[in-house]
Amino acid sequence: MLLSRRRVLALGLGAALSVPGSASAGAVRSPPLRNPRLHSPLPSGVLAGYGGDTGLDIGGHELPVHAIASGTLDYSERGHTLWTGPRDTPYSVRLALDLPLPWGKKQVTHVYFTHLSRLLFDQAEGAPVRRRVEAGERLGTSGIANGVPHLHIGLLCNGRVEQDSWEFILREHDIRQLFGGYRNGERLLATSLER
Repeated sequence: MLLSRRRVLALGLGAALSVPGSASAGAVRSPPLRNPRLHSPLPSGVLAGYGGDTGLDIGGHELPVHAIASGTLDYSERGHTLWTGPRDTPYSVRLALDLPLPWGKKQVTHVYFTHLSRLLFDQAEGAPVRRRVEAGERLGTSGIANGVPHLHIGLLCNGRVEQDSWEFILREHDIRQLFGGYRNGERLLATSLER
């Protein structure tokens, strides 16, 4: 049975110079994905992408958002999304990865998260000092866009950070494969505290 994108997203409702992060050693990290090199961006979220999107949508209502790999924040602030309606949550994060992820002839160099309702760190784009985050470290809380609670995650390739060409953005099916072969409608593993 095929489910609409909105229905799959709704399933998630039940559930430069850098400075080191200041998270304590005991901070909860997200669990690894099926691809053990990566951590879950939204534990307990439900995968809900569609082919025409610039990334992958993961359904979930106010769930913790985590870095999929270690890197340095390009920004963590309001804006950087076209979804700016009165009910849409306004925050976005872009992370420059420490180690690029190979995908075919491309290298994933940046990860873009948007529709967050809260951020753990505020950092303007172009800040002279950039915060470093570890794989699985919490970045914020998921929010809403287009009336649907979810996180949008985009994987950007070859150092291109503007989402102005399909050539440098992984499509949702590619992201699901890179994450470890997930299907739409699957729920990501919860953190140990949520199990």
